[in-house]
Amino acid sequence: MKKYRLARLMMICATALLLAQFQFGFPHSYLSPGATQSQWIGFVPQDEDFTATIPAGPTMRNYPIYNSPYDQREKVLAHHEYSGYGDGLVFVIHSYKAQHPEKLSTGQLSLVNETDVFQRIQLGEVTADLFRTTVPSRSASYTKHTLRFMTQKHLYVIGLMTLEENNPAVNRFITGIRMRNSGDQVTPIAPGAETTSSNVWSAKDVTRKAVVVWKSEPWYTDAARAHRVVGTVVVQAVFGENGYVTDITVVRGLKDGLDESAIDAARNIRFFPAEKDGKRVGQRTLLEFNFDLY
Repeated sequence: MKKYRLARLMMICATALLLAQFQFGFPHSYLSPGATQSQWIGFVPQDEDFTATIPAGPTMRNYPIYNSPYDQREKVLAHHEYSGYGDGLVFVIHSYKAQHPEKLSTGQLSLVNETDVFQRIQLGEVTADLFRTTVPSRSASYTKHTLRFMTQKHLYVIGLMTLEENNPAVNRFITGIRMRNSGDQVTPIAPGAETTSSNVWSAKDVTRKAVVVWKSEPWYTDAARAHRVVGTVVVQAVFGENGYVTDITVVRGLKDGLDESAIDAARNIRFFPAEKDGKRVGQRTLLEFNFDLY
């Protein structure tokens, strides 16, 4: 009888731990970009108003803020990007902090096409707009859902891309979003692995090339701007079979931190992995990042 009670207690504890990880994430566990996940994971980003359940660990970018004193529109105080790939879903989360986020224009931010088909949904007490469109691509067209909602201090725009028209991962992501509670513990984001791809092919040897769905531009460093450095950084990289960019090396570079800026932009490219004979594989590629002073 004692052995039975002990086994039952162990099962209850294990179940409780799994549920806690799934819903909230552990306070000291790191979300590793590109790591293989046996289940979706809880994500509580620092200084944000939401939590989410995501299919894989994200990468993160902190955008520099340039507000022109002559621009009378609402000022963006901070811009963060969280993105990743898993379960056939590419997700890109944009967070804009502002004193009055309701005055920010998503058209101004170039992230939402207001003419796309949309519906209004509820995320708890928050009302969100959900847009949907089909995006043509040379290698494969894909379906894009865009979720937009506001909190007291943030505007959030989330892109959800799938190759399938009705991938259940989209609904799972949306229903996993909730507003953050004071007791939620932040889940730190671990740096992505620099070299993880092994099954790598050239673009001409794959059955279907990788489909890039998100690529943001690198930004100038203050030193490069002061020294008026212009030109192109060329990097070699692998679009990994796990949906993350790895094995990044600079082929032709520039000074004053522009190489590092290009590497950061490359690491945050989001794509559907290439396929060879019906299986996901890595694809070797060259990427160019232009730096021009206007």
